Amino acid sequence: MFASLIGTSCAAMAESINIEQIPDLPIRSIPPVASGDTTQKANAWEVTLGGGLSYAPRYEGAANDRLRFMPLLDASYNNGKFYISPIRGIGYNFSDTRDVQYGVRISIGRGRSQNEDPHLYGMGDIRFAPETGIFYNQHFGEYLFSSGLSSGENGTHAELGTGYGFPLGAIDRLIIGGTLNWGDNKYSQTYFGVTPSQAAASGNVLNAYEANAGITAYSLTSNWMHNFNKKWSSNTGLAIKQLAGSAESSPLTQRSTSASMNILLGYRF
Repeated sequence: MFASLIGTSCAAMAESINIEQIPDLPIRSIPPVASGDTTQKANAWEVTLGGGLSYAPRYEGAANDRLRFMPLLDASYNNGKFYISPIRGIGYNFSDTRDVQYGVRISIGRGRSQNEDPHLYGMGDIRFAPETGIFYNQHFGEYLFSSGLSSGENGTHAELGTGYGFPLGAIDRLIIGGTLNWGDNKYSQTYFGVTPSQAAASGNVLNAYEANAGITAYSLTSNWMHNFNKKWSSNTGLAIKQLAGSAESSPLTQRSTSASMNILLGYRF
């Protein structure tokens, strides 16, 4: 019931608010790096509030971009063992080791309205729906490996990420990396396929197309984190994404290579 309420509320905000993951590393399955303060106590809450702007394609494969508000609300408990946020979902990390994180999560799958872009006319809406998943992430010094697997009514998809952190002085950090996305048949068909009825509803502007399981995209990413002080911090993410496989060949895809940018400002309690 709680997961359903999350999906309903997110759908209502979809037109003006972006709840997609920040195009950076760590990916959304990883608890965020503390903003310069490593004194968080066990059995204590840490909350970050703020927001910013997201400039990204109207949908994956769209020809045009749009500017949207992105909320920042992230709460974690007991040194990140439990976390909750609109972007990362609700998760629990079973690991007691700082450099290794593995656990379970409930997150929100990507939604899409046919009103977001004229090219989607006739496709109908894909509602925001809860997904259950698992994640495993590990740090090797400044090197990061991240992974996640999620499944819901719109299909099953996986994420793999790598990154390397570069300290830029005492208050700045840059992470450069890449991500790889995979989807099963249902996931690929949901977001990139076109059924015969959808093709007819589009006025035959779109051809019927069956999308298959496989790699859907890979990205090059960069993320700059700046700490103004122990409370205030900013997060700027840049990504260049290349669609692949069935996603790239889909009649919905007008642009297979795209760039996106997010800028967030947060206050940590």
